[in-house]
Amino acid sequence: MSENNKTTENDGNIKSSKFRKILKLALIVSIGILIGMLLSLFTAHMAEETSDEKFCGSCHSMEPMVKAFRDDIHGGNNRVGFRATCTDCHLPHDGITNYMFQKSLTGMHDIWVETFGDTKNIDWEAKRNHRKHFVYDSGCLKCHKNLKDATASNQKAFIAHKAYFMKKTELDLNCVSCHENVGHKNLSKYLKRK
Repeated sequence: MSENNKTTENDGNIKSSKFRKILKLALIVSIGILIGMLLSLFTAHMAEETSDEKFCGSCHSMEPMVKAFRDDIHGGNNRVGFRATCTDCHLPHDGITNYMFQKSLTGMHDIWVETFGDTKNIDWEAKRNHRKHFVYDSGCLKCHKNLKDATASNQKAFIAHKAYFMKKTELDLNCVSCHENVGHKNLSKYLKRK
């Protein structure tokens, strides 16, 4: 066999070997992308499935909150049929990372309390005084994004929201500082029936 034939054969083997490595790498990357996409879709689906009052209300301790929510304008008791989800208000909407982190943290806390806690003796009325820790302004402003502009034309509404929007107050104001019962109309009534 001549040296030219050996060189051509070696070049062909090298090219074939490189092609196989590239093909193998492309296959691994493609499978990784497919698995990543499927996991992302599954995560998005589960985040959606665990965001409404049907899921949250599946825990017995949440029944009064669900009943009060359904009585509220945000729970669908309105003339246009709008219905918020629990996570619209009770999770931050300032970025997907923080949203998913807080969803995971809150979910693990709730599972722990429902499983190992004494839910019958939770003082829900006292917890309502700390509502600003579990109702996020970014959730309110996600839907009410035109609030600042809308209140500018309504003198009464603008005056009520002016300090909040201008951040010119020593108070640590957030939406539920003034809108105490938003999302859960007559909650005290339902908590007393419990």
